[in-house]
Amino acid sequence: MTSVELIDVRHARAIDRYVQEHPLGSPFHETRWLDLVRTVFDFATQTLVAWEGREIRGVLPLGLVAAPITGRRLVSVPYGVYGGILADGPEAIGALDEAAGILARRLAVRYVETRYLGAGPTQHHHVSLYETYRADLPQSRDDVYGTIPRKARAEARKARDRHQMTLVEGAALFRDFYRLYCLNKRSLGSPVFRPGYFRQLLDLYGPRALLHGVEHEGRIVAAVLSLASADTIFPYYSGSEPESGRLGASNFLYAALMEHAVDRGFRIFDFGRSRAGSGPAAFKQHMGFSPQALDYQFLFPFGGKPPEINPSNPAMKLPQKVLSSLPMWAARLVGHSVMRHVP
Repeated sequence: MTSVELIDVRHARAIDRYVQEHPLGSPFHETRWLDLVRTVFDFATQTLVAWEGREIRGVLPLGLVAAPITGRRLVSVPYGVYGGILADGPEAIGALDEAAGILARRLAVRYVETRYLGAGPTQHHHVSLYETYRADLPQSRDDVYGTIPRKARAEARKARDRHQMTLVEGAALFRDFYRLYCLNKRSLGSPVFRPGYFRQLLDLYGPRALLHGVEHEGRIVAAVLSLASADTIFPYYSGSEPESGRLGASNFLYAALMEHAVDRGFRIFDFGRSRAGSGPAAFKQHMGFSPQALDYQFLFPFGGKPPEINPSNPAMKLPQKVLSSLPMWAARLVGHSVMRHVP
C-alpha cells in the first residue's frame, strides 16, 4: 500500500538518489534545487514523497510562492523548466496527486503548477506555451559538427578557424558570465537574478555546475552555466556580447560545448525551454534541435484559470520596455524583486 508524507530531512539523500535514477529525473527535482530557491527567495518548500514500506515510489517537489501581486501558489518547481510528479506507477502517481490537492487546500493557494517533460501523468488544466529542445549526442566528438545544419555549422567553423575563438572553462569565468547574462536579459526586457543566486547554485551543485566561455582576442564574448545530471548536460543560463552574433560566437559556444559533453561521457544535450515562435526557439532549431512540447498543468483547488505572466501576453509589453531601458545597476537592483513574482 502506498502512503504519502512530506519530506523528512533525513531522507534527502534517498530522494535525490531516486530522482537521479528515474528516467525523467532532472536537476530541478533534486532537494538541492529547492534549497536554492528557499535560501535565495525565502520560499517555503515542500516535497511530497510516496512510500511503499521503506521504498520510495515517487516524489513531488513543491515551492510555495507567496507574492503580493500574483498571490500564493505551489510550483513544481520554481525557476526550473521541468518538475512535477516522478513515480514508479499509477498508484504512486494518484497518491501524490491527491496529496498535492489536499496540501493546496490546506495552504489556501490559487493553484498547483506542475511542469512536465512530455505528457504529464495527471489530467489537470493543460498549457502548451513552451517547447523544449533535447537531442542525443554522437559517440565521438569528431561527429558533433556533422549533426549541426550546414549554415550553423559554417558559422561555428568560421568563429573557430577564422576568428580563432576557443572554449574555456572554470570558476574564474563567473564575473564575465554574470555580465553577459545581465546584458542578454536586459536586451530582452527580462528581469535578472542577483549574483548571489548563481553563487549559491554553483555551491549546491559543486562539480555538476559547469561554467564555459568563448574567448576572442583575450575577451570573453559568450558564456553559459550548465548543470550535469546522470547522462545529460543542461546548458541553462547564458549570455553574449551584442556584437558577437555576427562572429558566430553562440554557434561556436554550443558546438564546442557539445564536443566537451561527448568527451565527458554525456549522451543527451538538453537545450532547455523556449516559447514557441520566439527568437531563442529559432536559434535552437537553427542549431539542429527539434521542438518537443512541454506539458504544464494547473490544479485549481478552488477554481480559476492559468496565469498569463509571460512575454506572449500583450500586457507584459510595458514592463519589458521599462526593464530593457534601465541602466545595468538598476536592472540588477530591481530584478530580484521582479523574479519573486515569475518563478
